[in-house]
Amino acid sequence: MPFGQCKDMTIKFVNKTGVTLTIPSEGHRVRNRGAVEGWNRLELGGSVIDLAANESESVRQDLSIKCVDDADIEIHYTTSDGDFTQVFENRDISDKNAVLTLTNH
Repeated sequence: MPFGQCKDMTIKFVNKTGVTLTIPSEGHRVRNRGAVEGWNRLELGGSVIDLAANESESVRQDLSIKCVDDADIEIHYTTSDGDFTQVFENRDISDKNAVLTLTNH
C-alpha cells in the first residue's frame, strides 16, 4: 500500500434504516481527501449479516489510507427494499474508530 495504512481500524455500523440489512465484506471504498491517490478499495474484516433496525455491529480491518481527520468512506448494503450506497464524508479516523449510521438516504 504505497500511500499509507491505518491498521486495526474499527468501524461501528448503526442501522437506522428501519429494516434489517446486510453489509458485504467487499465492494466498499475509502479515500483521504488531502491525498493524491483518490478512492481505494475497502474490504471489511467480515460481513455484517441481518443487522436489525436500531442495532449496531462493529468490524475491524486495515485501511489503505492513513489514519486521518478527513476520510471519506463509501459503504454498500442491502435491505428488503433493495441495494443502497451511502457516502460518509470528512470523517475523523485519527483514533482508528468510526461510527457510521446507515439511513437509506
